[in-house]
Amino acid sequence: MTRNLRISAVFAILILSALSTFAQTSPSYGTNALVGTVVDIDQGNGQLQIESDSDRGTRISVETDSVSTQYRGFGTMIGGKPEIFTGSKGFSNLRLGDRVEVRGTSRANGIVQADTVSLLGRQVAASPTGVGQTRTQTTVSTPTERQPTSAATTSSVEGTIRQLNADENRILIQTPQRRMMTVRTFRNTPVTYRNRTYEVSNLEVGDQIRVEIDPRDAQLDQVTARRIEVTRSVQDSDTGGTGGVVTTLEGTITRTEPGLDYGYVDDGRVEVRVDMSAAEGANGDRVRARDLRAGDRIEITGSYNRTGDIFLASTVRFPSGSRIDVREPITSYSIVTFTATVTETLADAATLGIRDRDTNRVLRLWVSDDFLVRLKSGNTTTTANQLRENDTILVKAFRDPDGNLIAQTIRLRNR
Repeated sequence: MTRNLRISAVFAILILSALSTFAQTSPSYGTNALVGTVVDIDQGNGQLQIESDSDRGTRISVETDSVSTQYRGFGTMIGGKPEIFTGSKGFSNLRLGDRVEVRGTSRANGIVQADTVSLLGRQVAASPTGVGQTRTQTTVSTPTERQPTSAATTSSVEGTIRQLNADENRILIQTPQRRMMTVRTFRNTPVTYRNRTYEVSNLEVGDQIRVEIDPRDAQLDQVTARRIEVTRSVQDSDTGGTGGVVTTLEGTITRTEPGLDYGYVDDGRVEVRVDMSAAEGANGDRVRARDLRAGDRIEITGSYNRTGDIFLASTVRFPSGSRIDVREPITSYSIVTFTATVTETLADAATLGIRDRDTNRVLRLWVSDDFLVRLKSGNTTTTANQLRENDTILVKAFRDPDGNLIAQTIRLRNR
């Protein structure tokens, strides 16, 4: 029995030694406070994302206790000391963009368990009373040496949304200076429009926005949004389904798709798809994708469509000396293939009304009543006068010098 007691004593000493060693190696924010900016708030789980001041771009997860975590500096003074809020009600005092100091202990995966959260500064002053519950002031006070608030350190950038990536929480905007910028957002980044609050998911391609950013991001092509204001919604546009803002696209032709009448232009940042179906040269001649060649320098006047993924060309210019070789005379004949939806049948009009599914434009297709149309199965046919509204068709057509489309083959895709 004595031998067993000795073994138990030795085992206990080993456990205490191991615990002591773990305590020494686990980092603690009790002495080295985490200072940074609140970039995400998860109210349901009581979690924060803090962008550290000491390591720009690094985001640290902070977990709070719904009962005991203390929040200092979020209210008025009581008896000459800062009011202290605790628990989940204190958590609700936090706002995106707050600069805070967090003291606590580190856990696995770099997560910090917060004991205290102290407000260092914010864009709009805190409420005189806050929304939390108070408790007796402890020996640790709110830091008195405060850094400048967000009001003194924020700037903004304006632009038009060209792409939305919901999976990666990124927005691509084009500024008035035609600079393309990527805007990083978070699930609860506030979005305002006409004094109402929305979410990032409500934004649409074509919206014109003003983004509040950290001035340290001002010269970068990737910025983080603190707040987004919609200055003009694409839904307010009266442009009939296009972006409507006339601009000039300059760059180099990278490739073409003559069948779809698309050209692709590298503007120095991204490759832009250009619809050439309505394009004309400086002298009024029609210009098609088949008239372009990779390497040509080009200037195109036009506008983006409503979804912002196609540039609709109106006037095409080749700056002096920009063409890479001497061409054959431009011809306006072409064969085009595209998918469309029937909008008007031959029972109601002399030509078939169709909507191009790529450009969303309504076109007229010249076709006779008894023109053979192949069904989806491929083994049977019908005639053009049997087509119905909302039928989906694959069309190969001849485009004449006046832009008329004359059917060559039609295949039904939905029946």
